[in-house]
Amino acid sequence: MITRWQETNLKEALKERRGVHLTGVRQCGKTTLAEFVAGSNMRHLSLDDANYLAAAKNDPINFVNRLDNKTLVIDEIQKAPELLNAIKFKVDHDNSQGQYLITGSSNLRFVKAVKDSLAGRFGRIRLRTFTLGEIIGGKGNFLSSAFARDFSQPYPLLDKREIIHYAFNGGYPETLNLRLRTKRAWFNEYLDDLLTKDIQEITEVRKVDSLKRIALWMMAYSSKFFDLTDLCAASQTSKETMGNYITGLKTLYIIDEVPAWVENDYAKICKRPKFFASDSGLLANLLGWDEDSIYYNADSCGKLIETWVYHELASLAEMDLGYEIFQYRDTSKREIDFIIKNSSNDLLGIEVKSGTVNSDDFKHLKWFGSKFAKSKFTGIVLYAGNEILQFGDGYYAVPLSALAI
Repeated sequence: MITRWQETNLKEALKERRGVHLTGVRQCGKTTLAEFVAGSNMRHLSLDDANYLAAAKNDPINFVNRLDNKTLVIDEIQKAPELLNAIKFKVDHDNSQGQYLITGSSNLRFVKAVKDSLAGRFGRIRLRTFTLGEIIGGKGNFLSSAFARDFSQPYPLLDKREIIHYAFNGGYPETLNLRLRTKRAWFNEYLDDLLTKDIQEITEVRKVDSLKRIALWMMAYSSKFFDLTDLCAASQTSKETMGNYITGLKTLYIIDEVPAWVENDYAKICKRPKFFASDSGLLANLLGWDEDSIYYNADSCGKLIETWVYHELASLAEMDLGYEIFQYRDTSKREIDFIIKNSSNDLLGIEVKSGTVNSDDFKHLKWFGSKFAKSKFTGIVLYAGNEILQFGDGYYAVPLSALAI
């Protein structure tokens, strides 16, 4: 079994909190991790089972009764929002730790039927699809090492084709060993199931064909800035409907939104967010890309690798709640792919290059560091090489593969 980077956080949360909500995109491994961490001291109920779902909706209070003080694991909690109030009632009358471990494939903050998310009572942990580091046995140390400017830890030596291979495959456990044709069919069936079943249960979106078209459009724009007005016009969709579609895709964790860094009154800062596919394999396979051809297509290669980098960084950041991820763009066309802030308010700027590196690749990082950084600022260009190179005090070219340390 591949060790998940969130395993330790989940174990600690169950020891310290009355319950934990383990959330993430469907089929990323939540149930496997929940069962492994809870061990024999659990009772497992899945709301994918029609019988359990009917019982949960009919009698939520008795459904959440625990037996023999075992942790009650409930899968796909978003299917029966009624259970959240029942669980709230239970934990408000019992302060003991580790009572409940609920999993869900939807972001409850966007689900209208959810009146209480158990905030303050439950810990919340997001699980993503496998990272490269998890697959090869890394420890999840990249961000702490980058902020410390300590790159002494060994990292895997991977060339550009190998990085593309990992990014193209993505991190869904079910697809890791599938042949291309089978993998592509799996991803298309997966998206169809999400849009015809899952989203119907939690949102008011009903036009599945339109939603699928927008989902594929968002895949094509992963890591790129775009004007929502242009997208509405091209798809003949109102802004309100488009907003509902995008919220639906975020609710199911198909796409993620990265906010702009705006911690300054600099008038030229663009406040528009950037969207990413939540898994680079999902992006590549839904768009029907060919792994060999991507190597020679600069636009597709850049989009794939930046989406993959986002997934790796987000997985790392979510191991420690002290990290926040932003992106930067201004009207002078200066862009920085990622700005990461730690709990000490130090900043880490990251640019992503799918090829070689030179001094010009650092010009926006150095400009940002000199203009905005109030505390320690480190600038990194992730590139398709194998050597760590220094480009001035606090500025480094770092291999993409070092994300896996």
